[in-house]
Amino acid sequence: MKKVVCTILAVLSISAASFARDAESGTSWNFDVNINQLSHYLQLSSGQAGQVADICNHFSDQMNSASFSSPRNRKEKFQKAIYANLKLMKSTLTEEQYRKYVRLLNVTMKNKGVEL
Repeated sequence: MKKVVCTILAVLSISAASFARDAESGTSWNFDVNINQLSHYLQLSSGQAGQVADICNHFSDQMNSASFSSPRNRKEKFQKAIYANLKLMKSTLTEEQYRKYVRLLNVTMKNKGVEL
């Protein structure tokens, strides 16, 4: 009987640890941007592609940093990162490219559960 109880406790503790690890991994989101696909979608020139790559890397760093912040500050940090990204993109892209980018970013953020 003692072995059965110990086995059940071991199984429960392992499953609880597994669920805790899954919950922790959910707080760090992957915001990496595929620059090649974005360049193709927006039809970027070679000069724009380099600038957009730098902006996207900076955006990814900001979003990953924000994902580790406290839950009450997370939304504000996400919004600041998004609006900073949009400001930089607006100065780099043409009006039509910017419109496409805003639509794409809006859909992406909704899919990730980030409200704008």
